[in-house]
Amino acid sequence: MSRALTTDNLTSMGVFASYTGQDDWNATTSKLNFMYNQQVSRANNSSPWTYTPVKYWPNTTTDKLSFFAYAPYVDESAAGGSNPSFQGNTVAGFPKLTYTVPTTEADQIDLLASVPLMNRTYETTSGSVSFLLKHALTKVSVYIKSGDNVVGKKVTAFSITSAKSGTLTYHAPDAGNADDSGTGWTYSTPAETETFPAAAATATPGFAVPDTKAAEKKLLSTFFLLPRGEGSTFSITYTAPGKLSTGATITQTISLAGQPLPSLDQWTQGAFITYTIGIEKKQITVTAATQPTWTDSGKETVTGSYTITYATGPADSGWSNGGTGTVDGQPVTTHTVSRWGGSAEWEEGTDESVDGEVW
Repeated sequence: MSRALTTDNLTSMGVFASYTGQDDWNATTSKLNFMYNQQVSRANNSSPWTYTPVKYWPNTTTDKLSFFAYAPYVDESAAGGSNPSFQGNTVAGFPKLTYTVPTTEADQIDLLASVPLMNRTYETTSGSVSFLLKHALTKVSVYIKSGDNVVGKKVTAFSITSAKSGTLTYHAPDAGNADDSGTGWTYSTPAETETFPAAAATATPGFAVPDTKAAEKKLLSTFFLLPRGEGSTFSITYTAPGKLSTGATITQTISLAGQPLPSLDQWTQGAFITYTIGIEKKQITVTAATQPTWTDSGKETVTGSYTITYATGPADSGWSNGGTGTVDGQPVTTHTVSRWGGSAEWEEGTDESVDGEVW
């Protein structure tokens, strides 16, 4: 089942509406007095949208209604509260939705918000309204790739730490700005964070890393996160086989915590960001790319890349004041280098060169 919403699989939405008579909507005094979290639903994509009880347009055809919608619908009266939660219908001003990202990856789903329909009348709409719903979160997919030809590497833990909750507030969209969706997020100061683990990494016996550099990357996880990249980090634990000087086979465990992610400025409403993590025995490379659509089709644009190495002490060439980690339980210090600052593109599934490196 897809966790992203499309026109094909969307079956419910919640609608707020305000009646203001002959006056335009007033952000200070207008209230959601016509509809408050009204459930509108359909059985499937070929069925009509319906709701009950039915509301009718004002008798005066020039009286004004303003509409706001989100999807999927949630029942705010449910036990334990709803997510998102809403301000009361007696509160004046634009609707506000407070959303908390579920910790479990599988529970994270797409959240849509409509472009507000302001000051509509029966005369201007012929009694019908259509909502343009847009993705309100940032979709983040993480892929694993091998940076060497060592066979048998596994990812046994992976997580992203980012903003835990935020409030989405509607506003009157700027007609002269095509990018203004009529909504925006705000966060507490300082923003509260949460750690979101990748389910596939913790499943026994771990997530197998491709055996060779030439092998295709593999999808590890997909998160639906708040569009606030600032301060977001990742942590990873992986194992790699090796041999002692005696010839005995060992398995080394590398854990790197609180590592930086490139291109956090790309975490915007409706953006789809992918991170490809190339794993080697002594370093990992994290490459960020933006996707043109939420369906993985088209050409992606590489926006940045970090190489993260680790060292066990000042005598080690990679020693630097950076992040932290462990190798077989012993502390190490990590060092991050940005591999490029510009942008490049490659076609999915092809071997193209990005700053001289073949993927």
